Amino acid sequence: MSYALLNLIFTVPVLVVLFAYRWLAHWGTLCYTLVALLLMTAVFDNFIVGSGIVAYDPALLSGVFIGFAPIEDFAYTLVAAVLVPMTWWWLGSRVKK
Repeated sequence: MSYALLNLIFTVPVLVVLFAYRWLAHWGTLCYTLVALLLMTAVFDNFIVGSGIVAYDPALLSGVFIGFAPIEDFAYTLVAAVLVPMTWWWLGSRVKK
């Protein structure tokens, strides 16, 4: 299984949840958060991949890189930027006040 296919398994359901609850999303905040997280991912992924701490099977990569970091690594950032606030909202809405 390629890394891109593995990313789709996690990314598609999260995007479906985002679409279903789009009225909850603070789009400006989400965009700023995504930009900040993607920049940090680019910096730190390049460090850990470039230094050899993490390695990927080249046969499973798409071949698209940002520096040393494969583009597939950035899907995790997208998922986290959407899933963490949605989970926080969902768990918070279940707490009795």
